[in-house]
Parts: sequence; structure tokens; C-alpha cells
Amino acid sequence: MALVASAQSTAAVVGFTPQAHHWVKLRQPISDYSDDEALLLCEESTDHWLAWIPNHGQAHLTRDQLLLS
Repeated sequence: MALVASAQSTAAVVGFTPQAHHWVKLRQPISDYSDDEALLLCEESTDHWLAWIPNHGQAHLTRDQLLLS
């Protein structure tokens, strides 16, 4: 399964460097009941983050799921 990023979604992360212990917006909530923000806990590998999301809990996110809040 290939993921295709639009120019708009790619532009949103250019110049934005995620950092641990910072809140970020999510492009889309993880579930219907979760918040649309996440607290980045640590970078697991390049562009892969462990995060805590209110009303969801711990989640593994990729950089393309994040927006600067």
C-alpha cells in the first residue's frame, strides 16, 4: 500500500522539526473520541514518534501525521 502526500500536506511539515515534550496537532484524530493533539514523548526512529494523546493513550505516529500546534 503506497501513501501519496499532497503538496499541501507536505508543505505543512517543511521547516517543522518535532521535538520530545512538545504538543503538536494531528492531521486527523486517531479515533472518533480522541483529541486532535498529541504530546510527543520520544522519537523511536527517524520520523517515527511515541506520543500520548488525550482520550486515547499512547500511540505510534509518523511525522506526516503531525502539524505544528
